[in-house]
Amino acid sequence: MKIVSVSGCSYEDYEGGVLNLNVELEAGEMLCEGGNISIEMMDGSFLERAIEIINPKRAGDYAVVSNKAKQWKRSGGTLKEAKGPGCYVVVVKDVAYHEVKTDEEMARRTFLEEHYKKVCVSPFREILCGDKSIYDSVQEGYVVLEKVIAYLKTTKPYLMSPGIYEHPFKKGENLAGPYTYTDGHYWWDRDTWKYVVKYHVTLPQEFIDHVMSEAGTEFLESCAGEDECWSKTIRVWKETKRYDACLLSDDTWKKELENF
Repeated sequence: MKIVSVSGCSYEDYEGGVLNLNVELEAGEMLCEGGNISIEMMDGSFLERAIEIINPKRAGDYAVVSNKAKQWKRSGGTLKEAKGPGCYVVVVKDVAYHEVKTDEEMARRTFLEEHYKKVCVSPFREILCGDKSIYDSVQEGYVVLEKVIAYLKTTKPYLMSPGIYEHPFKKGENLAGPYTYTDGHYWWDRDTWKYVVKYHVTLPQEFIDHVMSEAGTEFLESCAGEDECWSKTIRVWKETKRYDACLLSDDTWKKELENF
């Protein structure tokens, strides 16, 4: 048996937590409602938990673990037994969401481990990238070499949030994101170069030193001719239907410098 993915119960009101385990059974394997399932955790241990529901289809199916769900009609399509080979949804209680071992959770932890090693060039709370204030980094007359601006204009997509926040220097005007780019070591909001050029927001000196180094030159040269950006990424998501609810515009509210 393999746990493919985990999700929370939509109508959870059980204090200890309710999880949906998406499991894949091999031929000959069987699970039963009321029986136990052995759940491998990220630390290598195993938890034994009772199977509350198999294949819930409606909110009312969760009535056995949720008082809220008792108001809804049950589907009548849940199973008493799950037999392999096949994929099923198994509902259990008292299991920590991010402690269940899945490929997705392992990938998530690997990503976070690598993320925390990277350095944010624009760690400002006003643009949802950190906890520093962008206003404390404003220095009238501040300029940087064109190579630094060119570096910040490189477009290797990194992290994206489809949120909206207020422009820190234009009250009442909203921006989308943040949409961030990276060179593998540093990461920054896509509008960082505009904040530097138009609003004189300073950059970390260690970042500037890196950009001006041979390593910085190599990265810039590696980006020459590449067609990577968030607009293209979003178009691909739409074309491949990777995200069914992708309602973002292709240009993601992109603003040119004169209007920024």
